[in-house]
Amino acid sequence: MQIALKLIYNVALLFLMMVPGVLMKKCRLCDDSFGKGISNLVLYIAQPALTFVAYLRPYDEQILINSAYVFVFSVLLHALFAVVAMNFFKKAPDSMRRMLRFATVFSNVAFMGIPLIAAVLEADYPGSTVYALIYSITFNVFLWSLGVKICTDHADRDHDGIDDHVEYKHNTPIWKAFVHPTTIASAIGLVFFILPIEGYVPALAEEAFVMLKNLVAPLSMVVIGLRLADMSFKGVIKDVNMYIFIALRHVALPLIALGLVKLVGLVISIDPAVEMVIVILAAAPAATSATMFAEKYDCDSMYVSRLVTVSTILSIVTIPLILLLV
Repeated sequence: MQIALKLIYNVALLFLMMVPGVLMKKCRLCDDSFGKGISNLVLYIAQPALTFVAYLRPYDEQILINSAYVFVFSVLLHALFAVVAMNFFKKAPDSMRRMLRFATVFSNVAFMGIPLIAAVLEADYPGSTVYALIYSITFNVFLWSLGVKICTDHADRDHDGIDDHVEYKHNTPIWKAFVHPTTIASAIGLVFFILPIEGYVPALAEEAFVMLKNLVAPLSMVVIGLRLADMSFKGVIKDVNMYIFIALRHVALPLIALGLVKLVGLVISIDPAVEMVIVILAAAPAATSATMFAEKYDCDSMYVSRLVTVSTILSIVTIPLILLLV
């Protein structure tokens, strides 16, 4: 219960950090490129710094073992989420259907999950941030393989209701997941964690990394706030697909994650930190990267932005409720 209350407090705190983004956009204090610039700062500078600092700790074999469990769970869960998502939204218009499935499979690990876990769990459960980062590596691999597949494998329905299949030639850039700065920072950090070289990072450099990592949570929320300011909620109440998406993203899939962890826990001992990290990341709102993929692959970017916005708002209630079950 104490962790759940702490989670509620920190989720509310993160939502307050969205306000500056909303105000800046509404008051026209920034243009459309501002959010992209902040996103790049978070993804390519601040988050790699957070990743590297997370590994600057004395070697702990249990953290390494738990990381392996998280990796296996994350692979299984993304595969299960994909199977579930592909069996829904079959009657939705093509560009919407692709984005509904994408937003169902991929949660907001980078901008919501990792900052939340670092704020809520790390102090009481050392290593939690490392586990979240391991999950994010799997997330990126699936994002640039399965995610691209979902966005490009489609059929457009014409006015007669006949499927007009469109062939898209694309190379799945899965290599991007392995050259992403966060993945590289994880590899370097893992070396520092495993080898007996603790303290070899100069104090000045470590302090700089710590200051950069502290930017992740506030800047991530500012970016979400900027996107919230542009959203229109017209037609949301009448959108049946939206309700199905909410039921899957915020209820069914987190419960699947919880059930899988509990089931495995009957056979082998699962650290509570691993369990909570998996459930929180599975219960996180739809990934903000959905908007970027929609624009890149000619999907309905306005619709998926609405999905992300509604999902993000609902997560302030659903994440703590799901965690109470843990």
